[in-house]
Amino acid sequence: MKDAEIRTDFSRGPLEQLKEYFPSGLYFSLLRSAELLKPYERIEELRLRANSYACFTVGGQGKRKNFTTSVFFSEDELREAFNFMCRGSLYAYSESIIKGYVSLPSGIRVGVCGRASVEGGRIIGVYDISALNIRIPWSVASLPEEILVGIRANARLGIGTLIFSPPAQGKTTCLRSLCRFLPLGDEAMRVALVDTRDELSSLCVGDRLSLDRLVGYPKAEGIRIATLFMNPEVIICDEIGGESEAAAILDSQNCGVPLIATAHAPNLSALMRRRGITVLHNARVFGSYLSLRIGEGGGFCCSAYSWEEADRLVCGDRLGIDIY
Repeated sequence: MKDAEIRTDFSRGPLEQLKEYFPSGLYFSLLRSAELLKPYERIEELRLRANSYACFTVGGQGKRKNFTTSVFFSEDELREAFNFMCRGSLYAYSESIIKGYVSLPSGIRVGVCGRASVEGGRIIGVYDISALNIRIPWSVASLPEEILVGIRANARLGIGTLIFSPPAQGKTTCLRSLCRFLPLGDEAMRVALVDTRDELSSLCVGDRLSLDRLVGYPKAEGIRIATLFMNPEVIICDEIGGESEAAAILDSQNCGVPLIATAHAPNLSALMRRRGITVLHNARVFGSYLSLRIGEGGGFCCSAYSWEEADRLVCGDRLGIDIY
């Protein structure tokens, strides 16, 4: 694949992607702090808290650590930075803020927390923002080609794949790899991407990609629309797992289009204990499960499991067998 075929911002440094979201003085202070990191340490997250020092979460050589900078953020400075990120209109982002995040261009996701306004047990607004967690995407890691080829072979047979890992172990990066691999080349497939949080589509742009993007759609509704009207050969979507969501996805999956999705779980046993996943498993929405971790060299370590292997864990759990 030629680099020119996929237009991304990864050629820029990790902090340079954030330059437009900070007043210049604060941005250059963060840049100077980043120069103190070791050459092999890459910035994965930038955490900002009101009346506190900014903190980097960095990875490298198979290790992850938190590095406190000398850059102090007052409440006003945090508010100003967040206003920059929302392009001066918090109202335009209110729905996603209530859900706990804001999506920025280039696949950057910002976790948001503050003071919630609750009515009838439902969050209707978030005020007095106190902390932001900015997750910075990287394109360094990519799934091994044999894994990509295997997922494609399964999809051609109508077999879906569920990719799982603990947080920050590369699930989103993995989906980006698939969004660039499956719809490109002599064996390109028609791919529909349901990008609920707008983390993927802006990084998977190319005039040779056979890729249709449904951005901001609820997962089940996006899957339904893609299945009925876009005639995809495979559907890709981000994190799933809730019971109500699983039931809705199941309704949308009756047409037989294979689904590639991700879920949070530390191991296969824990994954199979999630009720929403069990519903989809019993319906054979996924015929393959892929465990993912980032190795010491920054690449992926993968373990694949068949439907039958996963089902043994489900059956063992029903019988009260210790499967750990």
